[in-house]
Amino acid sequence: MRCGAETVGGHAAPTLGKVNMERLPHIPPGGSWRDIPHDLLPEGMKRAKRSDHTKRYGRMTWDGLSCTVLTKCDIHWGAYIHPDQDRAITVREAARLQAFPDWFEFAGSRTEQYVQVGNAVPPLLGKAIGEHLVRLMEREARAAA
Repeated sequence: MRCGAETVGGHAAPTLGKVNMERLPHIPPGGSWRDIPHDLLPEGMKRAKRSDHTKRYGRMTWDGLSCTVLTKCDIHWGAYIHPDQDRAITVREAARLQAFPDWFEFAGSRTEQYVQVGNAVPPLLGKAIGEHLVRLMEREARAAA
């Protein structure tokens, strides 16, 4: 993903509140809100079924799949906790999950950058679709000739 980039932008983790910082050490890789002690859970989640909200406060694993990259990589809504560090993933890490090369820069505030990453068609998917469309058009052109 480096693609010749010598520096990497957008790699600053968002600041989390005190209570979230108290929750994170309790969540192992692959874990979620279910690993947080009951007294540290958000009020609404204290009443949740264990089978509900399976990705909330999820900690990623190095060898697992990521959850869908949304326009807001908020740990309360998905598995956006770094595998080893007690923090949320950065814009750059979210962009890597979407297969953006490191030279690609996102503009605006951090919130706007997360929105850009989450709303994007992953570049490798766009490339594959484009290449498929080119092959179809070439086939049609040959058939018409």
